[in-house]
Amino acid sequence: MLAETNRAPFDMAEAESELVAGAYTEYSGMGFGVFFMAEYANILLGCSLATALFLGGWHSPINGLPSNVLWFLVKLYLLVFSVIWVRWTFPRTQFYGLLNLSWKILIPVSLFTLLLTGGMLKVVRYFGF
Repeated sequence: MLAETNRAPFDMAEAESELVAGAYTEYSGMGFGVFFMAEYANILLGCSLATALFLGGWHSPINGLPSNVLWFLVKLYLLVFSVIWVRWTFPRTQFYGLLNLSWKILIPVSLFTLLLTGGMLKVVRYFGF
């Protein structure tokens, strides 16, 4: 999600004008404000999807406590905070560093996970668990 929203450390700076504010250097006032708010709306949308898909949405992480919208908002807040925290903490990466991360680490791990899941499904189906 950080790479999709062009947040640090994945905001690829390639020219001097992009070091200042990227494509937004030509805008001022309301135009800049609209782009700035759209970036944060994209972060909220991505964190909302991650909360709903991966963190259980509005369900309580503690058994016995009621599930409500408050849990969704707490999880959403923690994800948004972590996105902003990553921007504060880590420096920018180079373009080739991101390519190396993708081709050498993320794609092999995802292919291994795909093979492991397929193998586990075959084992479960074969032994009838």
